[in-house]
Amino acid sequence: MLGLNVIILGGAWEDTIMVNALRSLLVPKSYRTIVLFVIFSILLFVSDSSFSRLNAETMLLPVENSWIRIQNVGTDPAEIQIEFYEDDGDVVANDQCPERAKCTALQPGFGWSFFQQTLGDLAPGYQGSAFVTSDQPFVAMLARDSFLDNGRFQIGGDSLYLGSSGGNLYLPLVQNTADFVSRIAVQNSSDLRAACVQLIFYEDGMLSPVAVEPLEPTSGCTFGGVRLEPRATMFVDEETMPVRFGFDGSVVVKTYRTDEGIAAESQVISAMVDSRSRNDAGLASYRGFGENEMSNTLVLPLVDRNATERYSQWSTRFRILSSIPNVPNEVTLLFDGMNENGEHVEIEHTVNVLGSLTCDQRLTGEDACLPPDFDLPSTFLGTVRMDSTNPVAVVVQRISPNGSIADYRGFSAEEAARQVVLPVVNKNFGPWGDRVGWNSWFRVQTFDDSVAHVTIIYYSKEFPNGLFHTIGSVRVNGDKTFRQWEVTSLPDGWVGSAVIIADRPIVVLANLESDVFEGDPVMLYNAITLD
Repeated sequence: MLGLNVIILGGAWEDTIMVNALRSLLVPKSYRTIVLFVIFSILLFVSDSSFSRLNAETMLLPVENSWIRIQNVGTDPAEIQIEFYEDDGDVVANDQCPERAKCTALQPGFGWSFFQQTLGDLAPGYQGSAFVTSDQPFVAMLARDSFLDNGRFQIGGDSLYLGSSGGNLYLPLVQNTADFVSRIAVQNSSDLRAACVQLIFYEDGMLSPVAVEPLEPTSGCTFGGVRLEPRATMFVDEETMPVRFGFDGSVVVKTYRTDEGIAAESQVISAMVDSRSRNDAGLASYRGFGENEMSNTLVLPLVDRNATERYSQWSTRFRILSSIPNVPNEVTLLFDGMNENGEHVEIEHTVNVLGSLTCDQRLTGEDACLPPDFDLPSTFLGTVRMDSTNPVAVVVQRISPNGSIADYRGFSAEEAARQVVLPVVNKNFGPWGDRVGWNSWFRVQTFDDSVAHVTIIYYSKEFPNGLFHTIGSVRVNGDKTFRQWEVTSLPDGWVGSAVIIADRPIVVLANLESDVFEGDPVMLYNAITLD
């Protein structure tokens, strides 16, 4: 089977979250210092050029490598331990920090990147999962990158969720088309109890499923699903998806009671979807939504049409998936932004969601989830707010004419917070020739569209006590983009972490991008809530 580079998160943390430089401003919260996620590491995939029974030609995947970014959000230096597991749940390797000649204990606010490519105990071809522990609260994200045969580069990743899934998971955007192919990884994040899981496939705009996997109960899962032992992982790709070529829809990962009596709702599972362009270098990843992450109100901080940021022009599309896919759902969308002349644009429209619905800002009218015979301005930079009758999950896919793609998850009210963190940001990092290298930007949006005042603190070895972006706070009227290459107090060649403090609940979306590589050197990820 072709693998999928995915990350999944389960578990939680426990301790007081506080950034050293702003102890008086931060609100304490409890977390457990345990994270579990599925990753690909040092993967070399090969395939024949045959056609499967249901699908188009199998993609030939490149060498792939993953890296894990950990940020200490505690009050004391953090020690990190990582255990790597095979698909069946057996431990095969370890990594840690501090380690002689590698890294020291992470100071409060600091981040560190663990690269699986340089971990000698992991053999080429490894794919599996990891279990991360720390003596301090932390946040985490995972990314992977690869070079195609033609030298083009690609990167994708997502931040990790540290809470219990509570049973079912929701994957709004899954494809096996002529343009894009998705791969799914599902992990049993428990270290003690087995899980029984089933994948239910829905075509976009249909109330009834078109396929399930597995179709019949299996050994150890007589009530339904396939058995996953503790910390085991299952992968589904275009060769093993039980759907026709051309499928463009969503997946619900359903849990069933195990033969030992472990209730479906008590099982802790994680999932990740990885999407590739069949014809370009595009790569994007997002993690699955737990039932507790579905919401009646969502905000999308980045919804664009032919908008330019840094090196590329972008448009978006987003897919809405209902928590009850077989029941029609009414969703009201508010597009709010500006055209190329800076003029305000606001459009409100109510749509009927049958299972799932795709809104493509490159299109017009109903295909864009707009009134008939209506479209956005030729250039639109904005946001979307949505309110629904039944809870929904949304994935936004950013698409460039040059073949780059990047995914992010719509933000619920539960994710809006007065303190959020970004595990990795950078300024002109890794330059080459006349290219400046990796840069980041992030967009801050107030959840209720009000005015917020935010304070941004950057951390790294250069700024152990935190570098304050400005003296005082920055006013954010609805939304505002912060570009690290414009921060003169950050040195060139810088990589670090950020903490954002606000006087109102906010959500934050981050972008990483390099001008050194051709292909798809772009990645979006959701900032992580600390409240």
